[in-house]
Amino acid sequence: MNLKQVCETLLDNADMRIDLSAFPKVTLDILVYGTMDDKYWKAVFECGQVVYMEAELDDDSSSNDLFVVLETRVKETTKSKVTPSVQHRMNDLQDEDPVWEVHLYGGMSLTLITTKFDWKLVELAESEYEMACA
Repeated sequence: MNLKQVCETLLDNADMRIDLSAFPKVTLDILVYGTMDDKYWKAVFECGQVVYMEAELDDDSSSNDLFVVLETRVKETTKSKVTPSVQHRMNDLQDEDPVWEVHLYGGMSLTLITTKFDWKLVELAESEYEMACA
């Protein structure tokens, strides 16, 4: 399954935990509700060099919560196609070097622009899934 398929089919109804402890690296653990093909899954997005971040929380959310995700989009683009106010934060990149725009909407509306992006889909045992939901 490619990233677009994962975002459209698995991450349109999920829970997310955000790790900012190594900022400007940001890690998003996105736990898929229920099972798919009788398996539990989580997607992990590693945003290795965040140059822009905007987050808006629902009034009843706290930073320790799992945030509900209703929609996820990841778009690969180039430095030259992001807003000029963000481009100046990437002086070490050429105009055509790749950057990624990550958008999550739900309990937290989150927008990240990162110069390094990696992702993986991880199968969880039922006990791991239950622990992650707790």
